[in-house]
Amino acid sequence: MKLTILGNNGPYPKAGEACSGYLLEHKDIKILIDCGNGVLSRLQKFYSVNELDAIILTHLHSDHISDIFIMKYALGLGKNNKTIPIYTAYDDQYLLDNMNYNNAFEINFIVEDKEVIIGDIHFSFIKNKHPVDTYGVKAVVNNKKFVYSSDTSYFDEIINFIKEADLFLCESGVLSKDKNNNIMHLTPKDASILAKEAKVKKLLLTHFYPEYKRQSILKELSDDYNFEIKLSEEMKSYIID
Repeated sequence: MKLTILGNNGPYPKAGEACSGYLLEHKDIKILIDCGNGVLSRLQKFYSVNELDAIILTHLHSDHISDIFIMKYALGLGKNNKTIPIYTAYDDQYLLDNMNYNNAFEINFIVEDKEVIIGDIHFSFIKNKHPVDTYGVKAVVNNKKFVYSSDTSYFDEIINFIKEADLFLCESGVLSKDKNNNIMHLTPKDASILAKEAKVKKLLLTHFYPEYKRQSILKELSDDYNFEIKLSEEMKSYIID
């Protein structure tokens, strides 16, 4: 599998950057995971929207879905008028009612522990700790495992879900100095502890608050780990092996 970072900011983008959006590929299958502001433009540097096989929306916060409301026109007004399956969280009927245009999307709801198979990729989900319905995503093919945390607070059950991932893409939306009970995000240290407990091979951090210096994020990582850690880079691809 190959993962391309289309955007990694949240809850709004730094100048010239984009919010959450990740392109997962295997053979000829192309899956977009989240579609925050700026992602649609970035996607088209690689593929047209008609080349997508499916879209997964982990939750309905704007920094993860806003470009869906533009993509619906790119599909619905297009000459080919392809209908793309969306697998989405379900907790805001207004947003769901306004998500579609001219059969651009076939909307399906994510169910925790219910597997979705797209091509050779087996997807499963876990419900996170976040103010709205939010799901972590696991993709497995040929015994290779990719896990995306999406937005969440720390909770023990996620460790088994992540266990022995070849690549763990984890949000690190808040520094420890700013963390409180009302901010339901992981710190960089939380992310590194989760990765250690789950015995992952590689940890890739994402969902960066635009006012933070990236060096401040690196400084918060746990010192005790034996796996590769990187800050994700927009428009860069990572091989899951």
